[in-house]
Amino acid sequence: MNKWNTMIVLATLLCCFSIHTVSAQTVDTKYIDVSDDHWAKNEIMQLDEMKIITGDYDMQFYPEEPLTKGQIAVSLSKIFGSTLQNKPVRFTDINSNSDKTLFASNALENDWLQMAAPGTFGFEDPMTERELWDTLAIAFKLTKHGGSILPKVWPARGDQVTLQTISTVHHMTTEEFLTYGSPLATRAFFSKALHNLLVETNRIKQPKTYTLSTVKKSVNYRTGDASLYLGSVPFQSHPIYIRSEEPITYKDFKRIDYGFSHDEEYTYSVGEDGATITLTVREFANDDVFVFSELRNPSSTAVTVDVLQKETNVASFDLYRFDRYPIMRLNKDTVNADITSYPTGVLRIITTDGSVQERMIGQSYQSKELSMRYDNDEQSVTRELISEQESLSYAMVGNNFLSVYALQANADEVTDHWYVDSKQQLFQSKKNIFNWMRETGQNHRKRNNWYTATGPYNKLAESTEPMPASGQNYGRSLLMLKEDRALTLYHKQKDRYFEDLIYNSFVNLTNFKKDKAYWETEVTSTYLKHLYDIHAPFIDTRFNEQIALFYYNVGKEFTIPSASEPLRKYADLLVSQKRKGNTINVTRDAYYIADYFPINQQVTTHSSMNHMLGGMNILIMAYQEFGDSKYLQTARSIQRAISYDKTRWIRENGDIWYRISPDRTFAGDDYLHLTLEDLIDSYQLWQQVDTSYLPTLKQLIISKANFLSHEKLGYTTKIKHGLTNIGLLKYLPKGDEVTDAL
Repeated sequence: MNKWNTMIVLATLLCCFSIHTVSAQTVDTKYIDVSDDHWAKNEIMQLDEMKIITGDYDMQFYPEEPLTKGQIAVSLSKIFGSTLQNKPVRFTDINSNSDKTLFASNALENDWLQMAAPGTFGFEDPMTERELWDTLAIAFKLTKHGGSILPKVWPARGDQVTLQTISTVHHMTTEEFLTYGSPLATRAFFSKALHNLLVETNRIKQPKTYTLSTVKKSVNYRTGDASLYLGSVPFQSHPIYIRSEEPITYKDFKRIDYGFSHDEEYTYSVGEDGATITLTVREFANDDVFVFSELRNPSSTAVTVDVLQKETNVASFDLYRFDRYPIMRLNKDTVNADITSYPTGVLRIITTDGSVQERMIGQSYQSKELSMRYDNDEQSVTRELISEQESLSYAMVGNNFLSVYALQANADEVTDHWYVDSKQQLFQSKKNIFNWMRETGQNHRKRNNWYTATGPYNKLAESTEPMPASGQNYGRSLLMLKEDRALTLYHKQKDRYFEDLIYNSFVNLTNFKKDKAYWETEVTSTYLKHLYDIHAPFIDTRFNEQIALFYYNVGKEFTIPSASEPLRKYADLLVSQKRKGNTINVTRDAYYIADYFPINQQVTTHSSMNHMLGGMNILIMAYQEFGDSKYLQTARSIQRAISYDKTRWIRENGDIWYRISPDRTFAGDDYLHLTLEDLIDSYQLWQQVDTSYLPTLKQLIISKANFLSHEKLGYTTKIKHGLTNIGLLKYLPKGDEVTDAL
C-alpha cells in the first residue's frame, strides 16, 4: 500500500489512555469505503476519532488492503508516545525529511518491529496476522504468546473461526494456530484487533457504536485502488492532491509574480518513462484561483493521473451543467468543425455556515503537439486535438466533498484540464449562469473553453500549417487571448467569473509576449505563405492593435502595470514602417502600412481596410495620450491615402474591398461587420482631432451600412451604439442584432 497519512509530528502525538466515550451516536460517514454495514465500522470510526489510525486524502480508508509495518509503527507511536532517545535512524526506503523516519525509529527503539534488511525498515511491507500478534504482544507487554488477552480480542470475520474455537476443537496451542496458515492482516482486521485490545486493557473505557450516513456519489465516480500513489500539493489556500498508478515524485516549483496576480507552479514526475504533471495555481487580486493541470506523456504507454480537491464543512451542493443547452454547430463536417463544446458546469457549494462558493469546471483536452520548422530554423506550432472529455466525478462523505478530475494521456500526448475556484459566488444569480451557458452554446467558436496555463487553444482556419490529417488543428490565437465578451459582461453584470477571465487574459498576454517587443504570431497562415512566402513568426498589425487597446482601455481598472505602454510601443512601430519601406505609397505624403511584418523576411504584404483603420485609430489615440505629433502625422498619411482611393475602395454592390495589394489593385471579400465598426471608431476619433476627414469616412460608412441592409446581414450592438453617437442611426442595417462581429 503506497499511501499513509503521517503528517502529524511525533512530538505532538496523543496518548490514548482512560478515554471516556458515549455508548452510541449517529454520525456522518467519513470514508467512502466504510459503510454502515461494514463489519469493523465501529472500531475504525472510534480509532479514527482518537487519531490512532486514519484514512487518506481521497476520503478512503482501504479497509481490506494489507496492513503495513509503517501503519503499525504510526499507530503504536500515537498510543504510547515517543521514547526515542537517540537520533532517528536513516533508512534507504524512507525520505530522511519525512515523519515516517521518526515513527520507524520509535518502533525499532521500543522493539515493536525489526528492520526488514540492513538499512531498510520496510515501511510499506505487508504484515501477516502472526506478525501482528507478536508486535501487539510486545507493545502491550503481554506474555510471549499474548497471554490470555490476545486470544480473547482476536477478531472473528464471517466464516473465520476464532482462535479459542480452533484451540478447543483441534487442541492447538496458540503457537501452533499462528503458525498454521497465517494470512496477511488487513487494515480493518488491525483496527478490530487493536480496538478490542485497547478496550480489554482499559485504555478505551466505553466502546462506541456508530450509525453512518450514506455516501453521495456521481454516477461516474470510481473508488480508488490502494495500489495508487497519492501525494499532496503544498498549496495553502486549497487542499489539492494528485493520484496515479505510477509513482509520483516531486520535481520542481516556480513562483511567478505578475503584480496583479501570481502563479505557483508544481511539477511532478509520473513513473519512470518521462511523464510529468504540472499544476499551475494562478491566484488573482480578488483571491480567486485558476487551477491548470497539464499531463505530458512522451512515453509509449498511456498514463492516467487524477487531480483531487477536498472541501470541508459542506452542507449541500449543486452542479449546473452546460449541456442543458445545445451546441449550435454551423459546420457539420467533423473534419473541419470545431469539436470542442463548453465547460462541464458550475459547481455551487453551500457551506455549513450558509456561505456560497462556486467553481467553474472545464473539460479535459487530449492533444498532440505539432510543429513545422523552416529553412531559417523558425517554426510554426499548433496542436492536434484528439478528444475532449468530461473529467469530473465527485463524492460527498458527511460534510466533506471530494472532486476528482481524471487526466489520461496516451503516447506522445498532452492532456489539459482547468477550473476556476472562488470562495464566493462566481455569478450574481442563477439567471446569469444560465444566460452564459446559453450564449456559450450558441457562440461556442467565439468563446474560450480549452484553457491552459499558457493561454487558451482554439480551432484554427484551414489555411494554417502544420495541418493534421484529422483537420483538428488548434492554436493560440492572439485575439482570443483577450476576453472581449467577458469584459463587456463584467462591466454589465459585475460577475466575478468574468473578472477572473480578464485577469487571466493579462497573464496570458504577458506569458505569450515573454521578452519580445511585440506580440508575434506563432502559427503560419498558408494564405500569406502562398501570397508572399512568409511564415511564422510575424507581427500581425490587427492583433497588436487590439492588444494595445485592451491594455489601454481596461489595464488601469485591473491594476495592470504600465498599461499605456503597449499603446505607445505599437504606435512607434507603425510610425517606423515608412522609414523601413514597409508601406504601399499613394502620393508623397499618403500611404498605407502593410498588414504583416515578417521577423526575418524582407517583403511588403497587402493592406486591408480593417487593419489600416485600426492602426490609424491607435495613432490618433497615442497622439491624444502622449502629445507627440509624429503619431498624428502618420495617422494623417493613412487617412489621406483612404481619401485619395475612396471611390476605388467601394465595390459595385456597395461593400468595401478587403485589401489593396502592393501594386495597388483591390481584391477580397470584406468582413461583414468588423470594418463598419472600425469606420465608426475612426469617425469618432477624427471628430476630436480634424473634422476635414469626416466626409470620406461618412461616405464609406453609409455605403457599407447600405450593403449590409440590402443583404439583411444585421449589425452588432457596437455598430448600433456607434451610429447613434455620430448621428447616423438611420443607416442601421436591417437584420438581426448580434454580440460578435463577423
